[in-house]
Amino acid sequence: MSLFVNPAVLEQTFLPKLLKFREEQHKYLAECIKPIFEGRSGSNLLISGPSGIGKTACTKYILRELLENTDNIMPIYINCWKRDTSTKIISEIARKMDIRLTEKIFSDELFDRIIERLGKYDGVVFAFDELDKAKDYDFLYRILEDVPYKTVFLITNIKDIVTKMDSRLLSRMLLEKVEFRPYNFEETRQILFERQNYAFAPNSWDYDASEMVMRKAYDARDIRTGLVLMKTAGELANNENAPKVLVRHVEKAMEKFENLGKSKLDDFV
Repeated sequence: MSLFVNPAVLEQTFLPKLLKFREEQHKYLAECIKPIFEGRSGSNLLISGPSGIGKTACTKYILRELLENTDNIMPIYINCWKRDTSTKIISEIARKMDIRLTEKIFSDELFDRIIERLGKYDGVVFAFDELDKAKDYDFLYRILEDVPYKTVFLITNIKDIVTKMDSRLLSRMLLEKVEFRPYNFEETRQILFERQNYAFAPNSWDYDASEMVMRKAYDARDIRTGLVLMKTAGELANNENAPKVLVRHVEKAMEKFENLGKSKLDDFV
């Protein structure tokens, strides 16, 4: 019998119904969007901080609320690690808006179609994650110049990324800034304990094994580390038909990933 009951909860893409310990940041992001509901552009925001501390989750939470509560404002999320040029980013925006793509359409023409389609909405909220992976910022110029009512969220691990941007682009964006701090130990513990309870059958974890995962995640200042270790240790215990996840399973999981860089955690979560 599997120890897992809902392993999807351990995936990085999973969004809980409530986002613990990010209420202040959630309120700030919501305030940035509020003017769009009043027929004005909202504030553009640079969201910075280390990996694995809730920047993406908080932003996606806001976008999900928009999707669930209004049909008049379009939320668009783009990962610039996966789409790292303006051409790819514009194509992905078009795809998300169900605009038919053909090889003969150039980026400028495609963006014109995007603008035309956006005319059906009262506004749009763009979120560009992993912004530091983008090779150019031409897409931001087009958005700032041609989209009438919008908010742009720029998410990055690099606090001073604005130093790499053209001054003309910065003057158009008028960026506000919010920096996410790492979770403290008790916050880390509560977040991971909640995921553990949803992902595994009751009494599937030895107390010391669970605490070891949470301590490791806190030491790494990265919730993803805890998710990876829980998932991997659970799979190791399952493969042995063990009645619960023990310290030795966590130790094996830690050994398996001790040389894994943070930049590659996404491959395993």
